[in-house]
Amino acid sequence: MNTQNITRKLTSRYKNISELGYRTDFERDYTAILYSHSFRRLRHKTQVYFFAQSEHISTRLDHSLYVASISSIICRNLFEKGVRCNPTLAMAIGLGHDLGHAPFGHSGEKILNELTQEIGGFKHEQHGLRIVDKIEKPSAELPVIGLNLTLATRDGIVNHCGESNENVLSPSDIPEYNDVGKRDVFPCSIEGCVVRLSDKIAYLGRDVEDATMLKPKIELSLPARVSSIIGHKNGEIVDYFVKDIIDNSSEDEIKLSKDASELMEVLKQFNYENIYNARELQDLQEQIEYLIKITYEKLLFIIENYEDNIQKYRYNRFYCIKMFGEFISDRKKLYFSEEADIYSDSSKLYLRIVADFISTLSDRFIIQAFSELHIPKAII
Repeated sequence: MNTQNITRKLTSRYKNISELGYRTDFERDYTAILYSHSFRRLRHKTQVYFFAQSEHISTRLDHSLYVASISSIICRNLFEKGVRCNPTLAMAIGLGHDLGHAPFGHSGEKILNELTQEIGGFKHEQHGLRIVDKIEKPSAELPVIGLNLTLATRDGIVNHCGESNENVLSPSDIPEYNDVGKRDVFPCSIEGCVVRLSDKIAYLGRDVEDATMLKPKIELSLPARVSSIIGHKNGEIVDYFVKDIIDNSSEDEIKLSKDASELMEVLKQFNYENIYNARELQDLQEQIEYLIKITYEKLLFIIENYEDNIQKYRYNRFYCIKMFGEFISDRKKLYFSEEADIYSDSSKLYLRIVADFISTLSDRFIIQAFSELHIPKAII
């Protein structure tokens, strides 16, 4: 496939846009994500630490901005080396790569996955594609097209998988537009591969920095091999891995050197042992999972009784139920026309709707919903 045909395929959309308004295709994707509701809510979604009092602890929005920045810098430098890549595409994928995260990060994802096994489970990568394709910007007039992003941006979002262990990535074959997300593969673009590695770079260093703010001894206990070669600050960690990727990548593959890969694995193992699996986070995780499970079951009970009668939701005395009804109302065509036949019975459709709604909520909103639904209030 020649370069022109590759570009045409990567920039294809569900619905063609004849006028981009002085923007390139990927600038249009970037701004569509930037102004989306899902992106805004990331400011109130957990990255690692729940309920952090310090305003300097990372949120999921901060992390997405870091990934977009790191990815675009790598791509610009690779382009200057002669590698055909587009920094704006990398920024768009980086900005949108975590839109599918549930409230409370991986803890929320874990419990939603357990609750939705009947409909295939919940993975934030796959759900990110669903967010941009169907949940954002529902339309009553046209088929539901979400943000109407290009194939390349959608593919990068669904295949970003920052928890993977591979540090050498070669782009996969470009799928058809409607086949994006149906295979478990590396991204089909150089830019998508850059984002997949940048995701790890962004969270490993910054998570150490966040942990150090809360527990200063964390920084002092970094493995000697990491601190002596790379350093112990987030900026030093990011700088080391970014330079290594630029020096070792080519038109055919995005890669870390053998030494850098080994150091990344050492740092990743350190983070899991000292941060992600720390006792205090594990204790909170059990509470978070309970909170989401109880709220999920309550909303499932509501939809089984109200079904698609939006007026019943609107007349409910609880604000969160009213919002649940508005969420369904905006997507009635999606759920009760386009997807009704996908599920064997209405109970599975309702599981899908509740999971979609819960996934969009911020940490703060689901706590408010739980409180409203389950904690008695004084009658004044």
